[in-house]
Amino acid sequence: MNRRLSIALAVVLLLLLVLAVPSCGRWWRIDQCLDAGGRWNDEQDVCEYQPGGRA
Repeated sequence: MNRRLSIALAVVLLLLLVLAVPSCGRWWRIDQCLDAGGRWNDEQDVCEYQPGGRA
């Protein structure tokens, strides 16, 4: 029984990881954009950044 529980927990954690990674990737892109002084355009899903100027 203990082995089955370990396998079930591993499967659940793997599924959570598979679901969370795409969301974290998007969050990371938004965070990098804002840290660089840009502005995130949610409608177009892009960073609006102008070096040396205003976003």
